[in-house]
Amino acid sequence: MNVEIMNVGTELLLGEIVNTNATLLQKVCKDLGFNVYYQSVVGDNPQRLYDCLKIAFERGADCVITTGGLGPTTDDLTKELSAKYLGLEMVYNEEEARKVDIKCRYCTGVTRFLTIILSRLIILETLIF
Repeated sequence: MNVEIMNVGTELLLGEIVNTNATLLQKVCKDLGFNVYYQSVVGDNPQRLYDCLKIAFERGADCVITTGGLGPTTDDLTKELSAKYLGLEMVYNEEEARKVDIKCRYCTGVTRFLTIILSRLIILETLIF
């Protein structure tokens, strides 16, 4: 399987944080026997992110693994643009949101998880099992 790793975040391009996800994902892919021929870093820009997805699949990726761009802020558009590129609908799944809320409360000790974060738990419809 040919995999491309796409790291999303303007903070990566500006050198504000170290991209530790890339190293870990490359090792995991190697251990699983996947070919990683390309890795890209793209800022939080909708058109450039969409273009990177398009380029990755055009040059032969069977799978694109994305990191970043998944947070609760308005500039985190990885899910939305991935769904648009793949032609998939996005839905809010109450049951999955409840599971995330329970896990986050357990892990953080916070008794009520932020509503804005749960509202971002829109997932690709075809990925609901």
